[in-house]
Amino acid sequence: MLFSTPPCKSQAPAAAAAAIVAAISSRRLSSSSPALIPPPHHDDNPFSPLLASDPPPPDPLRQVLATGDVHAALRGLPVLARQLFRWAEGTPHGFPRSASAFAAVLIPLAKAGHNHATYPVSLRAIHVGLLLPLLSLLLTYPLSPSSHHLLNLLLRMSTKFSAECEVRGSVPTSCSTQCLSVFQEMARHGVAPYVKQCNLVLHVLCDAARWDDMGAVYSDMLQLGVEPSIVTYNTLLHSFCKSGRIDQAVMLLRDMEAQAAGCLPNDVTYNVVISGLARNGELDKAAQLVDRMRLSKKASAFTYNPLITGLLARGFIEKAKALQREMENDGVAPTVVTYNALIDGLFKRGNAEAALVKFAEMRTMGLLPDLITYNSLMNGYCKEGNLRQALSLLGDLRRAGLSPTILTYNILIDGYCRLGDLEGAKRFQEKMMEEGCMSDVCTYTILMNGSYKVRNLGMVRVFFDEMLSKGLQPDAFAYNTRILAELSLGAISSAFQLREEMTLRGIPSDTVTYNVLIDGLCKTGSLKDAYALWMKMVSDGLQLDCVTYTCLIHAHCERGRLTEANSIFYGMVASGLTPSAVTYTLLIHTYCRRGNLYSAYGWFQKMLEEGVEPNEVTYNVLMHALCRMGRTELAYQHFHEMLERGLVPNKYTYTFLIDGNCKEGNWVEAIRLYCEMHQRGIHPDHCTHNALFKGFGEDHMHSAIRYLENVVLGV
Repeated sequence: MLFSTPPCKSQAPAAAAAAIVAAISSRRLSSSSPALIPPPHHDDNPFSPLLASDPPPPDPLRQVLATGDVHAALRGLPVLARQLFRWAEGTPHGFPRSASAFAAVLIPLAKAGHNHATYPVSLRAIHVGLLLPLLSLLLTYPLSPSSHHLLNLLLRMSTKFSAECEVRGSVPTSCSTQCLSVFQEMARHGVAPYVKQCNLVLHVLCDAARWDDMGAVYSDMLQLGVEPSIVTYNTLLHSFCKSGRIDQAVMLLRDMEAQAAGCLPNDVTYNVVISGLARNGELDKAAQLVDRMRLSKKASAFTYNPLITGLLARGFIEKAKALQREMENDGVAPTVVTYNALIDGLFKRGNAEAALVKFAEMRTMGLLPDLITYNSLMNGYCKEGNLRQALSLLGDLRRAGLSPTILTYNILIDGYCRLGDLEGAKRFQEKMMEEGCMSDVCTYTILMNGSYKVRNLGMVRVFFDEMLSKGLQPDAFAYNTRILAELSLGAISSAFQLREEMTLRGIPSDTVTYNVLIDGLCKTGSLKDAYALWMKMVSDGLQLDCVTYTCLIHAHCERGRLTEANSIFYGMVASGLTPSAVTYTLLIHTYCRRGNLYSAYGWFQKMLEEGVEPNEVTYNVLMHALCRMGRTELAYQHFHEMLERGLVPNKYTYTFLIDGNCKEGNWVEAIRLYCEMHQRGIHPDHCTHNALFKGFGEDHMHSAIRYLENVVLGV
């Protein structure tokens, strides 16, 4: 049997069975009985095949089936209705797949208040794809409290279950589409669902990002007289934040606050809006709400965590740390989520040492790292090139009783690829599959990207074809990576053929696809074709983004066409786009390379005035130009600015300063910087050594390096 319903107690006594048979007989013979339940809408009796079942139905059920009108026979007999369903499910053909058959059993169960028994019957109706026909049939009957409750049960279940895919090639209806159809059918008949069920529908639609449908459901709720609850408002707020409609979220919050009574905002309301504001970069507004929560003594970790995450995402590390301290001073204990955000944010800003301090602090507080913690640590180590430590953490993860996921494995495969160890990445992929974790599209995209970075462009094609042979469907990221490789091979026609293939597979070319193609055309000198593709991008309804403009600015800068580059820059600003740090850095670098520090600083000043945060590359470009021109003292000012902004100097930063000091004869300072590099775990390369020992011959330079590292540094 499909459902493990406990045996019905009334099956045993023979006297009870006889009474049931008598009741059935009297109803069959009496034509004066009130027709409380309308006859089924189908002329054929869906139950008739059950009379020929082998073994035959037991006596009480045989009497019911023999009447030819099971609806009337089961009226007022919920126990027998339940028995009929359970027995029919045990027959070879199962319970009749008919909306009227399910209605015949559900109505007496609902009328008697046997809610526990209605659940498996309703679930079976959903699984065999009869939910909407059943609902439509029930809505033709007179509405009563019991039928209203039954309709709400079906609506609630429609948000959790969908039809089983029993026919080959059929696609099960998504819960969002199914529950929306059920809600709309009830609304069409003027039946108002309970507010709890409406909230479930809104929640499912929110998860499916069906914003317009959410608005329609909310409007229908009001028209049907359903009074929204705080859950309704919080779900709507969450949808506004999730879809980037922050202004609407703030407006709804203000409306709620302005009410004298009714659904006043609660702590969940504020936390939802804080999370939305922080995620969309409106950190000042989020901080104001956090302060209000603090003053009301309702702030929790859920209040602080989104703002901490938002601050870290935008590089405000010190502010994030200060907020954590403030949180603890207010008596709110950081959670695993708090530490996960801090660890991930610190690693992303290149501050591995601080991330590990937070990891240790987390364990000291008795908080157990979860899979997200380990994945963040491994991802941070891999991006720093420390694959050995990342692999060590994989062992720690397993010893903690956690199981690595495909995301864990993909992080480590990416770690191999970042080191240029494509063979190691392939071996690790094979080991992953031996352990029962199958490669996904992301795995192959990482391997393709790793192949591209080591200029093994043939392997990009191999991995792409292998992905197809495994039955995996490439996404836009996979295609974009393959297109990038084809452009690097100079196979422009192949790159455009892949874009057409994407379209045939139903994968629309996104902004990234066009940007990759435009950049490829720019690098091959086909600026005319790049502009033509730009126009095609616009005609296809795609929004040009900062990267699109930056590709063209870069192409013109490389060719010395600075007037055109400036014109494109101001065109981007006029279109409402904010240039990125990369855009400004390109222009600063171009002017520095031409020795025009005045114009370079003009762009740097404009960058700061527009609130665009310089990154490590921006400062390295300026310091390189200053050191080359003998203005090392000013380069140090930028070095200290970097540190104040929470940016981490890299080997290029130190190499430029060492070179500048050596040119000015400041050997002691150059050696100090070289030692500081080692202390920070930054490994000097050949360029660093050339800057430091450029006056030495090749043999003398190697001897000097060995002496410096062995005797002075003790490494």
